[in-house]
Amino acid sequence: MAGAVEFGAARQRNLNVSTPEPSPASQPTLPPALPPHSPALAAFLAAVAAGVDEATEARVATLTPDDEPALLVLTVHPSEDLRWWVLRALADCGAADSADALAAAARDPSPDLRSVAALGFGHLHARAPQAVAPHLELLAGLLQDDDGFVRQAAVDGLALCGESALPVLGELLATSNHQGARTRAASALRTMRSIKAAPLLYRCLNDPNHLVHTFAYEALDDLGLLDNVLLLP
Repeated sequence: MAGAVEFGAARQRNLNVSTPEPSPASQPTLPPALPPHSPALAAFLAAVAAGVDEATEARVATLTPDDEPALLVLTVHPSEDLRWWVLRALADCGAADSADALAAAARDPSPDLRSVAALGFGHLHARAPQAVAPHLELLAGLLQDDDGFVRQAAVDGLALCGESALPVLGELLATSNHQGARTRAASALRTMRSIKAAPLLYRCLNDPNHLVHTFAYEALDDLGLLDNVLLLP
């Protein structure tokens, strides 16, 4: 259940710990105008209401793109817990229309919602790269978020976006004075393991930030390129 591990780390509570079933009064009330939805989505929403994370994560895998319209309606629901799970589900089954919902969550005051949005961009990119592309600068901005969970989710999300994220990572490394964000950008490049990142990684070998240099060195070593002599522009 790799997705469970990734998104559990983006949430500031343990995904594998079942929480007590909430009282009926505390369970989120669904809007009456919710579009027609599948039995799988109904079961997913019931699991969210029950408050058992492992069971809810298992239900995420049963959702399909046909569930996206109803999920998008719920991205503005007043329950933060429900919104977190809806964004988590859109990361798995959403399409291009989900990108704007993730972007809104990436600006939310809640660090949990910013975290799930950051990682969600990476997963959505696999299916809708053109929809995610306009939001990559926003995602890179989360590398200097006040919250450590958000910062790490941004690293992972950018790495999942692969070569599409190279321009924003290169720009950040070249122009930012925020050394923490620059370090995390280099970490994303190492995690990415893309041969097309090699010119950028070679330039980072001369970076005055030791951690940027280290991540670049390790990335090139992983790619088997440390012994290569390249003529770079």
